[in-house]
Amino acid sequence: ERTPPITEVDIGMADDQGLKRPRAEEDQSEQKRARGEEDTETKAEMPFAIRKARGGNGKHVKALTNFYRLRMDHNVNVFQYEVIIKEQGATEFEDDKLGPSKGVKLDVMKALEKKLGSTPLAFNAAPTLVSPYKLKDPESGNEVEEMSLVVDVPKPNEKRKRNFEVKLRLTKVDNVGEVLEECQKSGSEGAAMNNLFHLLTSLNVVFHCGPLLRMIASRGPWHYTRTDKVSISKVSDLYRAFTQNVKFSDLGLVLNFNSGAGAFYKEEPLGVLLRGLGHSQALASGDRNLLQRVSKLLGGLKLKVYFPHTAKEGGKGKTRLPETVKGIAFHEKGERVGQPKTAGDVTFLKRDGEILQKKLRYVAKNNNGGERTEDISFEAVMQSLAELNDKNPYKTCPAEKVQQWFESLNPKDGKVQIDDILDKICPPTRMTKYFQETYGIELRSDVPIIWTGTTKKPSFHYLDHAMVAAGQRKNKADPDETQGMIRNTSEKPKPRKDLIDRMFQNEAKFRDDPVVKSFKLEIHPQMITIENARILDPPRIETEIKNNHPCYAQFRQPGEWDHRGSFHKPIEGLVAWGILVTERSFTEAMVNTFIDLMGQMCREKGIALKRPHVKNISNSRNALEVDLKAFADEVSQRASDAAREDMPTQLIVVFKGPDNAQVAYSEIKRVCDCELGIPTTCCNSKKLRGNFQLAAVKGVVLKINAKLGGYTVRNSEMGHSVNWRVILPWKVKTMVFGIDVSHPAPGSRQPSVFAITALMDRWGHRYLSRYKAQSRRVEVGTTDMEEMIEGLLQDFAKITHGPPDSILVYRDGVSDSQFDQVLATEVQAFRNVARKLDTAWKPTITYVISQKRNNTRFFPTNQQDASRNGNFPAGLVVDTEIVNPRMFDFHLLSHSGLQGTSRPVYYHVLLNEGDYTPDAIQELTYALCYGYSRCTKSIGCVTPIYYADKVAERVRLYYGGDWDDLMSDTGTVQSNMSGGSDRLIEQKYIHENLRMTMFFI
Repeated sequence: ERTPPITEVDIGMADDQGLKRPRAEEDQSEQKRARGEEDTETKAEMPFAIRKARGGNGKHVKALTNFYRLRMDHNVNVFQYEVIIKEQGATEFEDDKLGPSKGVKLDVMKALEKKLGSTPLAFNAAPTLVSPYKLKDPESGNEVEEMSLVVDVPKPNEKRKRNFEVKLRLTKVDNVGEVLEECQKSGSEGAAMNNLFHLLTSLNVVFHCGPLLRMIASRGPWHYTRTDKVSISKVSDLYRAFTQNVKFSDLGLVLNFNSGAGAFYKEEPLGVLLRGLGHSQALASGDRNLLQRVSKLLGGLKLKVYFPHTAKEGGKGKTRLPETVKGIAFHEKGERVGQPKTAGDVTFLKRDGEILQKKLRYVAKNNNGGERTEDISFEAVMQSLAELNDKNPYKTCPAEKVQQWFESLNPKDGKVQIDDILDKICPPTRMTKYFQETYGIELRSDVPIIWTGTTKKPSFHYLDHAMVAAGQRKNKADPDETQGMIRNTSEKPKPRKDLIDRMFQNEAKFRDDPVVKSFKLEIHPQMITIENARILDPPRIETEIKNNHPCYAQFRQPGEWDHRGSFHKPIEGLVAWGILVTERSFTEAMVNTFIDLMGQMCREKGIALKRPHVKNISNSRNALEVDLKAFADEVSQRASDAAREDMPTQLIVVFKGPDNAQVAYSEIKRVCDCELGIPTTCCNSKKLRGNFQLAAVKGVVLKINAKLGGYTVRNSEMGHSVNWRVILPWKVKTMVFGIDVSHPAPGSRQPSVFAITALMDRWGHRYLSRYKAQSRRVEVGTTDMEEMIEGLLQDFAKITHGPPDSILVYRDGVSDSQFDQVLATEVQAFRNVARKLDTAWKPTITYVISQKRNNTRFFPTNQQDASRNGNFPAGLVVDTEIVNPRMFDFHLLSHSGLQGTSRPVYYHVLLNEGDYTPDAIQELTYALCYGYSRCTKSIGCVTPIYYADKVAERVRLYYGGDWDDLMSDTGTVQSNMSGGSDRLIEQKYIHENLRMTMFFI
């Protein structure tokens, strides 16, 4: 359970593409923009907070950043076209998922470009087309705003071509000079920002187009190259990647360019891949359940069918273009229904020249009503059927059209198929026999086979004759692959800068891109230098009170301090607690060592600790829920007997192993949080051995103190700046909120979780929370959000003896295109609650958007300004050069990275009714990064957001079972978040005992 407070290692694509929890609309919308796809959210013109000044506090330093200046002729007009693609003969479709695939769309767009003219056009797979001139109809030569064309694209693995109807419609024309000039004016932020958004979307298409066509693979805004690929496991290689995004800044148009990496399957036989993934036993066992899991893993994988028997001596066999695997083939009927098919079960027909010349005898009717007997070659039959079936010999034929040919076949259901004819001409041959007799190759008859194609026309392939196609992303990485990615991508700042520059020059090649040149774009080859970056001083951290005087932390470096002596507020004592051992490898000696170390740490921190009740249930056959409830009763009973008074269980520490660890962890948290109301902390067996033992025990003590109401340190700056005094331009009582949404992995049916946390004291350490499970992928909430805000405001009023005069909200996971939506819904939710509680109460609201997942990096120009690992120290803030010239935004690097290149967080002050100055909001935001209870370091984002993220992740554990069992039509509580489905979501509420605690730590 002990995780770092923020991802210290920048592993490029590893944390952006599925190795960690999936992000929501922030990622998706930002990726759309980087690809040049427009977000279709409704944009209302709302008053954003405007920058009135720049910050000045802190030590001034210079920094390089991975932005490159763009120069563009201001007389250029950018024409954006909507493109609709439909295959001729196909039915009309509205949902893009029913249309052509991404690869087919790109092929169509390339064919369209050739048909339209000479100047290179920019396009993507959305598809969107961008041109520096108004398109002309190729037939009339006239400029038009709408046109329809027909283009043909070769069909994979066939000589035939597919014909597509392409409709083009002009949707937007932007003059570069006018748009940029309008953005510099005051009083036109709404319309100007919308026009700018359209222009940036179009320019991103321009930069996305070239790499999209050249690179081995593109996924989202990332383009992958096999240059310098590295093997990180038996089945996967690490591919380098880059991404780009056009932004508008103080310097005009700039290009943000960053490097990353991703894990890709190796190009190898499928059988080798499955054995490398550890599925040899499943393949050999024939177990249906195991094979179905393997089949699900293979679904969607692209393969090149490889024919080793066609290889000449010393050469390679033939291959076909990639086909998509549907899974392992299973018997669908008969006695072996549900069992896997093997090479010995598959039969096929030898369709060679001899068969084609065989004769079919049939009875034909004469015009006068008589009959005659004729012979016809099978080749002629095939040709005739092809004509009857729209040139497709595999479609079924109406029996009446060929009845005179095939009366002897007795067609079923009035239809005849070519395979029925082949069965009459030549009996089927088993795959194993055919390969043995024809090529001398022995196929194992006990190995399951895979299938591609369609259910009506499946193709079956032997595992070792199917090669994994190049450029296929591995979405889920195992621990070894994750470590391999970290090891190969955690470059220190200087090597990372060199890598970005090298990929910019050698892989992206934007300066030589004909599409970029056609829009009269010039790119400066050097990174931008930030002349006025600043490093803020860390806040004062009170560690304890001695002789009525505060003791302040001694910083080893900014963002990291020593904590010796007692906690600032230790819990009174830990009396009724126990240790539950669930793993056999834990010996009694190991448990006693842990207890001794914990007792030593608690005495140092001022916590009175009684010896716990210990129980080992590693051999228990009971359900984990039963054992937990019984153990909680035992702990309470033993403590009550010793104290001679009623003592409820305070805490359960669970020792768990790596086997089925996530399932056990989810069940422990669900039972103890929702049913028992007892705080828990889980210890992984690996962390309690060897050199990690002392650090693990320290982490346990930090969590226990926070869970049970204590706090580690006190943030003096918070006490003076957030709630009642100094930094703010007025003396008001302020309440700080953090909001985040956790979304399920792609394909999962679990709900999203909307979580809110709120600071309940003036010292930045006590937070309470509310949450709701809601429909998947919904980011912005309204109705249920008001209920959660109201509850937290009432808690704050009780604890601090009155409501706040000012509200400060930090919101995570929102992209630029959703700013209007947030102002119109979430900000309004706060106003509605205030009006509901007291019509005369009108607190000021300040709304700050936090974007953690960005591609901005900073590199010291002077090593004297760098920390030990080459990064800037914690506290770096940038609000010049690369920020929006009108909007109130800044970049803040608030943590000290352990390895790799640290990633800052991009903050955007959306609403500023509190009238914060740049220095005030920047220093306050930095101070809020020092309140995390589980470590003695600052973290990479403000604590309210990080706690909201922890709450959402904790609640998702409560839904760890089969989601189908959690969805019902009756007997559940409905989530009213906007955009939700009509189905009802069962809410998992925590126990009343934990509602006023930081149970999520």
